[in-house]
Amino acid sequence: MKKAICLIGFMGSGKTTIGKALANILHYSWIDLDQYIEEACSETITNLFENKGEAYFRDLEVSYLKKALDEEIGVISTGGGIIVTTENREVLKKQNTFYLYYDYDTLYKRIAGDTKRPLASTYEAVKERYIQRQALYEASAKYIINGEGKSIEEVVNTILEILKDKEGLCEFGSKKDA
Repeated sequence: MKKAICLIGFMGSGKTTIGKALANILHYSWIDLDQYIEEACSETITNLFENKGEAYFRDLEVSYLKKALDEEIGVISTGGGIIVTTENREVLKKQNTFYLYYDYDTLYKRIAGDTKRPLASTYEAVKERYIQRQALYEASAKYIINGEGKSIEEVVNTILEILKDKEGLCEFGSKKDA
């Protein structure tokens, strides 16, 4: 079974946009894990948080991450909190996981006022969560991509170069002959 390309990072880091672009270029299947959960549960992430709590949602997240990997999804864009559970961190470490890093102020500008994000609130509250999660993102990722000041295309190309140079993937995703 091939390793999936998993994208992790804080809210607003571009996981969905970059994931779609990678999957398109590599001709891989792609999912947004939060959308995958919403479709399976017929409920929004916000409603799941409000009605059943964060712990319930995190349990779902573990199950659906494993399910996506079992289905050999090629690219998985995760939710920003995927790394809060030990089990998810352990699963992510075994994949080609990329942490999309951006400075906090850049991310906050992207997410401010977005009502679809259940844990986005005041500047200071979100910043505290951002700081708490940094070490968890770093510990879960095989590669860290600093996207600060880069276009989506530049970030995608950086990931593709890493996959080619370090993971032996050719232009369209097949392994190099050994």
